[in-house]
Amino acid sequence: MSKIPFINVADTNCWIVYLMPFASEERTDYDKVLSTQQECIEKRIYGMGWDVECLKHGTKMTEESAAKYVRAYNEFHSEDGWTVSEKIVDSYRSIKKGDYVVTRLKNGHYYVGKVSSDGAYYLYKNKDRFYGLFSWGGDVEEWVEYENDDMIPSEIAGRFSQRLHSTIQRVAGYRQRMLIMSMYEKRLEDSRKTFNIPKLKISRYNFVRSLTYMQLEDLVALYIDKKWHDAGYRLLPSSCKVSQQNYEFRFVAPNRKPITCQVKNQQGIELEHYKYEGGYEKIYIFSGEWNSEDVERLRDEYCTAPNLYIIDPDELFEALKDNKELFQNDFYEYSSDILTPDQLPLDDYELRKRVNGEKQYRKSDDFACFVRSDGLFYSAEFGALILSWHILDDHDKELRLATQICDDINR
Repeated sequence: MSKIPFINVADTNCWIVYLMPFASEERTDYDKVLSTQQECIEKRIYGMGWDVECLKHGTKMTEESAAKYVRAYNEFHSEDGWTVSEKIVDSYRSIKKGDYVVTRLKNGHYYVGKVSSDGAYYLYKNKDRFYGLFSWGGDVEEWVEYENDDMIPSEIAGRFSQRLHSTIQRVAGYRQRMLIMSMYEKRLEDSRKTFNIPKLKISRYNFVRSLTYMQLEDLVALYIDKKWHDAGYRLLPSSCKVSQQNYEFRFVAPNRKPITCQVKNQQGIELEHYKYEGGYEKIYIFSGEWNSEDVERLRDEYCTAPNLYIIDPDELFEALKDNKELFQNDFYEYSSDILTPDQLPLDDYELRKRVNGEKQYRKSDDFACFVRSDGLFYSAEFGALILSWHILDDHDKELRLATQICDDINR
């Protein structure tokens, strides 16, 4: 067994930032927007709009300077009724040196940078063609570029697929934070890497959240195609483009009813809406919220609807393994060599439903948690012991505790 690493990301935040310092009517000007965004990349900066002349360029962002800015902006635009979002301002004030920021440009290219400035500062310069567009911002050591969705972790691409975007979003979950850090470090020499994050291992327990909703729909289409291809059914690509409230796409065959499906990766599906649909040969249903036990129960409950088929996640994971070459990504690996919590040498630890002391743990299929707050845990998908956030005020004691647990699980 290879050594289980300890990865401490408790002090590191990741942020999705949008470089869009333009009024709504200007945001459709492709060349204008892209030119400004590319200049941000060249200057190694990130920043937000809502510009107003109130502070000197370079003023450090503090509680006092941020409050002065909010007052100045709101007073300047009082007749317009515009106000700056204090939540966005607070988020920018929370960015610190060593954090990571990721953005997507108008041309679809992604960039991730490591913050090098001591937090945010005021970018605005009066009558400056470029800096006059911004208010708060900061510097990065460098921007690492990825040219399209296929080159980055699918769940990070999924964050950018949302129709509505906030100026800044904090990435809270440990998993996406580590993937963003990995995006940055992947292009660095080993000597410059801080975390050396392993590839995320795809398993039956995490494959749904490892795919975007579009990839999940593609996987279901491949699953259906394998079952019905020999019967003459073919996917109609145009059916994917038609907005249908209850269905994703259609397979058709001569002189037979069509086959369709509904796929949800993060929510359940109301099966009553499909129970009496007789216009389809088969309706396939998959929800990422349902485990195998849920599927078995629902199949029994809806056994009187013969054309309704609920896909078990184990079935779909087998389809993924059969087609894994179509879902390759440099940040994930399909491996049967996954060290599960059951395989950890934890004989000296007490298995509990709730951890309330040392030498205790609780576990799930792919996690072993060693503190009540879940801030310190073994992650099977990364094969690492992770400190996601601080669990003790005494950080030296916290580090000793984590080091001891890491030594224990590496026996």
